[in-house]
Amino acid sequence: MSAKTNKLNIFLIKEEFETENEIVSDEAQLLEIEGVGTFYVQESSVNPPSWLSDFFGKGTISKFKILTASAKALLLVPVQVDKATRIFALTFGHGRSLLKEGVFEERFGLKVVLNSVDRTSLRSMDRTALGAVPKQSREQISKESEAASFGIDIEQDLLNAVTGRSNDDQFGKTISGRDAFTASVKIGLSEIADFLPLCFDRFVSDDYKKDFEWIDQVADVRDPKKRDELNEWLIGRLNTEDFEKIWMAPPTIIDWVDTKGFRYGAKKKADLHLDLDVAEFLSASEGKNLSIDFLKKTRVYAISEKNDDEFDSWSAFSCLYAEATIADRVFILNNGKWYEIANSFATEIAADFEGIPESNVPLPNYNHGDEGKYNDSVPDVLVGSYSMDRKMVSYGGGHSTIEFCDIATADNRLIHVKHYSGSAQLSHLFNQGVVSGELFVSDEKFREKLNEKLPDGHKIADVAARPNPNDYEVVFAIISKSNNPLDIPFFSKCGATIKMGIPRQSG
Repeated sequence: MSAKTNKLNIFLIKEEFETENEIVSDEAQLLEIEGVGTFYVQESSVNPPSWLSDFFGKGTISKFKILTASAKALLLVPVQVDKATRIFALTFGHGRSLLKEGVFEERFGLKVVLNSVDRTSLRSMDRTALGAVPKQSREQISKESEAASFGIDIEQDLLNAVTGRSNDDQFGKTISGRDAFTASVKIGLSEIADFLPLCFDRFVSDDYKKDFEWIDQVADVRDPKKRDELNEWLIGRLNTEDFEKIWMAPPTIIDWVDTKGFRYGAKKKADLHLDLDVAEFLSASEGKNLSIDFLKKTRVYAISEKNDDEFDSWSAFSCLYAEATIADRVFILNNGKWYEIANSFATEIAADFEGIPESNVPLPNYNHGDEGKYNDSVPDVLVGSYSMDRKMVSYGGGHSTIEFCDIATADNRLIHVKHYSGSAQLSHLFNQGVVSGELFVSDEKFREKLNEKLPDGHKIADVAARPNPNDYEVVFAIISKSNNPLDIPFFSKCGATIKMGIPRQSG
């Protein structure tokens, strides 16, 4: 055993990559290490750091010898495991950049760690929140704890990396895992070939499923070959105009009241479209070579009602939403990224969504210019209802405001209306309904301020009295021009747990 503790960063190369030419960048030089493997290095260039002249200029400070260099090296070690040879890559310095894209097992390190820690011994988590616009974050806590302490949502968060206390002495005390497995251990060159099979055993183990089985529910697709396959599927569907499970929607939250429409490819001269639509986008792109590159380069512009100018724009690719089932595997395209969904989880979410009863509120069809006009018109046809649209309740200090609902009915139905859109907009809609409903029931001060906004004849008689939640129903009314049963993005279904009403767009 090595006398010194070494910090090791270990990647597992995918089985299909068998030759080192497929794995390592052409820029690296190699040295064979007998009995171990092949050492690759890119010679460092030593130069003064750019900030020396950029900030300080070429004056007196430059007389000091201040130099910087980036070390890049990796060691490829073939190891016999499960009657087959697998190749491991140990990176040193910036050696990760010497590996070609897509050659290593994604989440190798994550699986090793989750199979080697107690569920109550976690110290750090990296995650991506998928319920709205994908948001990456890292949380660290001062003492060891379980996943719940990090506030992780097991249905809508993608776990990217984790750090915790090892329950295996051979891995040292604290271990971290993402794609690479990182451990500080007394392992040197002569012991590495015996240590790597231990890592592989932890990778293929199913021990993690006892406490962390939920990590398999959603995984981002980072294998270039798989992404290419999915992109080819998407282009094939678009070329044949097979739009089942393919939609377009703004990938971020927008103000629909100020949205006049959308333009494809040009923000001034292109035709204005009231909503995003795959067929209309393809028609506007007629004559163009449809490809992923074209979709990524073509802009979609949101046009303001106030000044006819662009107020936001995105690539067409990031506006596309798709759900693909290929070889019994479920994939989701959301905000420009592909995700793989565990089949069992996709089935469970679909069943939960289909089990949500449809509201029987007789809402009129939507044939109005915007949501505000629609909401204001509903009381004309829905007796006893009144519009609360844009009547914001100041709450929580500062400039915080909350919209109680868009329409309230005589029989205590609180209706939130929103155009059909992507995960971001719909997640925002669901969250709005939940927050306003909870405050209405639990907070007297909120009810006091709400009462100031309610029309005469509908004010709360006693704001101090806590409303009975069973006397109210929260309805989400999603404006769609489709006559088919409502189907919304997968990540929105995860948060859709309250009754929905569905006004249809006429025409």
